[in-house]
Amino acid sequence: MSNLAAPEGGEFPAGQKLLSKGRRAPLESDRYATLLSHFNLSGDVVAPFSALGDGLDVYSGWWLCADPVHFMADRDQLILSASNSLDVTRAEADALIAELNRTYAEDGWHFFAPHPQRWYLQLPEAVAMQTVPTVDAMGHRVGEVLPQGDDAMQWQRVMTEVQMVLHGSTTNLQRESQGQMTINGLWFWGGGLLPEVTGSVDWDSVISDQPLSRGLARLYGLSLEEGDRVLHHCAIESPEEELFVPLLRRLESGELYELVVEIPGVGRWRIERKDLRRWWRRSKSLDVLLKGLM
Repeated sequence: MSNLAAPEGGEFPAGQKLLSKGRRAPLESDRYATLLSHFNLSGDVVAPFSALGDGLDVYSGWWLCADPVHFMADRDQLILSASNSLDVTRAEADALIAELNRTYAEDGWHFFAPHPQRWYLQLPEAVAMQTVPTVDAMGHRVGEVLPQGDDAMQWQRVMTEVQMVLHGSTTNLQRESQGQMTINGLWFWGGGLLPEVTGSVDWDSVISDQPLSRGLARLYGLSLEEGDRVLHHCAIESPEEELFVPLLRRLESGELYELVVEIPGVGRWRIERKDLRRWWRRSKSLDVLLKGLM
């Protein structure tokens, strides 16, 4: 929401009223931890849920996200400079995955690319390391965001081996000849096992196009609908008319008893119908609300 394009005049009357009347609490900055917490899960395990959301059978093995990336040389450092912008094709992903699987077959490793931009690695046993998600590592010197933990040194060597495999591939030679950035590395993160489901969650359905959300919905047997693109359009193009006004009306009418708005790294607002009568809580601008100047 901090990147919303304000309508003429720069105001969101309904949105400002909702957040100004609500009660705010801190929220973790980690977008993945925030989402996992709603499913009674904690930690940094993302890979098995995302792989499940991408249609893979993840009920055995230990899983890692293995995102295709481009490392750019900067003097004596490597910088993680591209991921989704690589525009990997289906044919390129299939060819590179085949090469990786041939290389690591004897180790019992299995690489998968259910989507050209999202790759995964299934291992026969667990790995002890803490990792940084690709989106958070982007633009950093690789040495600053490498895996940490007991098995970190081994995986730093694996990352170097993978770079060598990818560097010599026909796929990358073709990309280079066409002036495209090469897929010269994999970024491993979010590793773990798929846990057993215990308990239940507080809703019946999930609307999302993202693999992590889809995987969590499937794990808990929730109704799943695709809709992130629609929601994203509403939030960015016309948030006041498409989101804030309808939500405020539903709260005022009693159709909604409570509304919770979460923005990772900023806060969580809980607004009940009775909160709208808090006349002393005057509306603040979104800039002020999102910066926490309550």
